[in-house]
Amino acid sequence: MNPIVNVPMLKYEVDFYTVDTSQYVQATCNSLTFINYGTSVVSIESVILQPTQSFTIEGNNTEYTEQKFFVNFGTSTTGNNCVIVRKRYLNV
Repeated sequence: MNPIVNVPMLKYEVDFYTVDTSQYVQATCNSLTFINYGTSVVSIESVILQPTQSFTIEGNNTEYTEQKFFVNFGTSTTGNNCVIVRKRYLNV
């Protein structure tokens, strides 16, 4: 006979937003993906993303970060388009 185990469920949402100027992005989430959909190069802290490249940071189950990440387009004023996808827990 298998015992019944109650495992608490964690509720989360997924946010999508676009950044087109250099700025800090507040994470406060479990998972964060940066996707460069623009035509210019973007750096996330020291990670350089060419057009169409992405960079993902994932926490383990129940982990989350409150770190800020600097999205930097340098001197580029056109072709900037970095989409940020973050998974954040609602009941933490």
